[in-house]
Amino acid sequence: MVVPNKPSTRGAALDDRWTRYCLEIAGRRAFGWVVVGALAFVLQLALIFVFTVTSALPLVLLLFSVLVLGYGLRRRRPFTEVLGDHAWVYVRIHWRGGLLVVHGTRPLVLDVSAGPVARGRINRHRRAWVVAPDRAGNTVVTFRGVPKLFPAKVVRR
Repeated sequence: MVVPNKPSTRGAALDDRWTRYCLEIAGRRAFGWVVVGALAFVLQLALIFVFTVTSALPLVLLLFSVLVLGYGLRRRRPFTEVLGDHAWVYVRIHWRGGLLVVHGTRPLVLDVSAGPVARGRINRHRRAWVVAPDRAGNTVVTFRGVPKLFPAKVVRR
């Protein structure tokens, strides 16, 4: 199956192949973090009960496993409520002061949590696809060639 490198603006965002692909990748990534956390927890138990290690290593592994499990489970936030039946809207964007400024029929300023690598790619393309925000100001943004759905919060309209 060939996966497109951008979403389609026709139809609901949840029915789009790009959206499904991004959700699948996010699910795999979260599952990977959960597996790493579970393995760290099992290793910690083995060090205590099988090898009777009395150093701080089991405690460090326990802390690591709890943090990683929490991170992996938190990353599985459902975007389906925000996406709803809305379609992707193609917009021009740029970064200003750490916020994403959206130039479209309804200009928005969004707070998007994107790392430096994603920000660099976004700066080069200067275009995005956004779903109309819900009543609480939550929305989802995606960018060409970046197979990830970025949750965003409307700062001002």
